[in-house]
Amino acid sequence: MPDDVATLRAVPLFAGLDRRRLTSLLGRSTARTVTAGTVVALRGDPAGHLIVVEAGALTAVRETARGRRLRLGEFTAPCTVDKAAVLAGRTHTATWLAATRTRIRLVPAGDLLTLIDEVPGVRHHVLRHLAGRLHDRQDDLVRVAFGDTTARVAGWLARAAVRPGDRVILPGAQTGLAESVGASRVAVNRALGALATAGLVRTEPGAVVVLAPKELAELAELAAE
Repeated sequence: MPDDVATLRAVPLFAGLDRRRLTSLLGRSTARTVTAGTVVALRGDPAGHLIVVEAGALTAVRETARGRRLRLGEFTAPCTVDKAAVLAGRTHTATWLAATRTRIRLVPAGDLLTLIDEVPGVRHHVLRHLAGRLHDRQDDLVRVAFGDTTARVAGWLARAAVRPGDRVILPGAQTGLAESVGASRVAVNRALGALATAGLVRTEPGAVVVLAPKELAELAELAAE
């Protein structure tokens, strides 16, 4: 139990909770470890629990009727996912897959709602998170509507990197990056080549070294104007 308390406290949403609340959450939740590729939750299923990623990572995906896949993001422990679905009392917004061997914990939706009502720190964290996701999604919509594949790739890499020289692991290599920006693998390969020629990135097997994150962000913005 002490180790479980520390693990749960490492999740940003629960970082400010006292031991009593953490112990209560542990007692009311269930945990399991899944292998890579396991479906943790299906899009459209009721979101009756908050998914907590204690170790490993989850990938969020959406698939079209024609079988095209859009990768919505990689979420690495410690974190929680799909809070919006739980708060709305609706269904999961994506299908959630284990990207690696992953330990998840399922916290009843009612417990999250209680924490939001009673703990200001939790409430502020959720509001900041939702506001940030909305901001990112609006940027994505603008890039998809007005930007070409190179601009979308530039914007994705700019968000993934913190400083010049950061090595960004591509989710599922170039195919995964293509799913993340809503383009074909061929188009993404050409975009990476153009960015490399411009000296903004350096490509490696399964990864991209971001040499100029600021310039990448500016390129994405200019293409959308």
